[in-house]
Amino acid sequence: MKHELFTSLLMALAISSQAQQAPISITIDSESDNIAISPYMYGRNGAPSSTSEYSLIKEAGIRFERMNDGNNCTKYNWRKKLTCHPDWYNNVYDCDWDKRASDFQANLPNLKGMFAFQLLGKVAKSKDYNFNDWGYNRSQWWSGCSKKMCGGGSFDENGNVVQLGDTSLFLQDWPADSTVGIYNHWKNDLNLDMSQFEYWNMDNEMEIWGGTHSDVITDVYTNETYEEIMQKYFAVAKAIRKINPNVKLCGPAAASEWTWYNGCGNTQPTVDGKTYSWLEYFIMRCAQEEKATGVRMIDVLDIHNYPEVSTEAQMLQTHRMFYDKNYNYPGANGVKKINGGWDNTQTKEYIFERCKDWIIEYFGSDNGITFGVGEYNIKNTATQMTQALSYASCIGEGSRHGMEYFTPWTWYDSMWEVVHLFSSCAKEINVGAVSSDEKNVSAYTSKNSKGDSITVIFVNRSNKVQNALTQVLHTKFQDGVYTTYTLQNLPETKTFNSHTSNALETGTIELTGNTLGMSLPAYSITAVILGNGETSVNNTLAKEKPILYPNPASQVVNVSSDFIINNIELYNTVGTLCKSISCNARQAKLTISDLPNGIYVVMIHTTDGIQSSLLNVRAD
Repeated sequence: MKHELFTSLLMALAISSQAQQAPISITIDSESDNIAISPYMYGRNGAPSSTSEYSLIKEAGIRFERMNDGNNCTKYNWRKKLTCHPDWYNNVYDCDWDKRASDFQANLPNLKGMFAFQLLGKVAKSKDYNFNDWGYNRSQWWSGCSKKMCGGGSFDENGNVVQLGDTSLFLQDWPADSTVGIYNHWKNDLNLDMSQFEYWNMDNEMEIWGGTHSDVITDVYTNETYEEIMQKYFAVAKAIRKINPNVKLCGPAAASEWTWYNGCGNTQPTVDGKTYSWLEYFIMRCAQEEKATGVRMIDVLDIHNYPEVSTEAQMLQTHRMFYDKNYNYPGANGVKKINGGWDNTQTKEYIFERCKDWIIEYFGSDNGITFGVGEYNIKNTATQMTQALSYASCIGEGSRHGMEYFTPWTWYDSMWEVVHLFSSCAKEINVGAVSSDEKNVSAYTSKNSKGDSITVIFVNRSNKVQNALTQVLHTKFQDGVYTTYTLQNLPETKTFNSHTSNALETGTIELTGNTLGMSLPAYSITAVILGNGETSVNNTLAKEKPILYPNPASQVVNVSSDFIINNIELYNTVGTLCKSISCNARQAKLTISDLPNGIYVVMIHTTDGIQSSLLNVRAD
């Protein structure tokens, strides 16, 4: 929020003469929805590899790194430090997780790092049989890159497959004990502090191995196939629990909206004549195995989400797929098969709410299972500001609902700015906040453990300025001026360099009677930190030229301006015009004795334009 010259009077709300619609009403209840916010919501994918990258991570306040390479983790051989590239002829290449983990711990000891346990049963063993992609087409990408050529495969001159590769030449068996062996190797051989590596993905997108790893597993899933991959999962879970029962197992890292419900292709598992969505089946089988063995099978239900939307307006609503039961998702597809068959009336996702119900059904209410998003990405055609707003909305919604971690797959330049704003401004405990227009404006709110400081992060997804009146209940803050931090108009280039060199714009806002009046710029993210005596700034400017006095008032309020006042309008918090007077002077009086107690917006039309402020009306 820019502090214009006349706002030396510290007016709280700027409303233009062209936009006099009722302000958005936001109510913050500091005693509701108080759940801890996981610091691992401030996460990302990718293994940091340079001094400058380590510095950016620290400066931005990132707390969690998922470093397992997605599909490339499935065939990782930690003993030989090799893995297989399923999107590049299945060729085997060097990959050293030992170095990644050691460097990560040396440079970022306060972060959590997530790697993965392999479940497929086969991993890379040799680079000797790689397809000669350089000799074939100078290593250019083409549709044939997804073909299984490693192990002696070949194409003809027209790009047709002559022979697929022999997997026995470049893969080896990898039972459960081998996959979890990396844990003791890091602990005992590398002397790593394993508390930093508490989270482990249970492989990656195993419901689509038939496409990504079809050299090992069938590309047509049957009931037997689903049970086979569940048994692989159970074996690894049991093996690592023997080593450390307290690691956090995160699965099934389901690939997309389609596979949340369908699994591989068009197949769904069927048990006793009932067809199950993939995630319900996974939850049910984990619960059954846990009850049968006493071994905990899942700690964090992890999904991946690549929303199938194309317009900017749609992109800015995709955060609603996780919890919002009223959101009609334009890309709804797999959900239409949630009950088997095809039900075209199914348009609402709320995937984590569905999973929560399944978890309670099969595990019981006291289950301790949380949720995480291991991969997320809207269309790459989105602008940096759209990516920033989408990312901010996902962090905000996840924090509201106790999500464990959120790690976008593609990291855009603007995300440094967003994660820095949240990690440096947000507090530890979520606070309930309700907006009268949640589609356009959300107020993601948090408080510290003492309860004497609250941060409100306003996300305006609208392409218009939005006026908002925000009232805070149950925690009283002193009237005065507080600092704002705003992200808006982010360019298509990187702007974040450090905690002190970034795109944040600072401003001020006035709090009157525990109410904020704000004009939120189009497409913006704004943080306000309220604290009793800690974060308010000096209010002397407001006292030099009071625009409304007294304030609070009960009978009459005086209005003063450096410019001629033409007329004055007074609105309540729902936008109803309560009073209007005309005048032609720099001072005026407004009788308010007939008004109910509450906060009002006073709009002063002067020869210099429209100025506004908040008035607290209360009985003597």
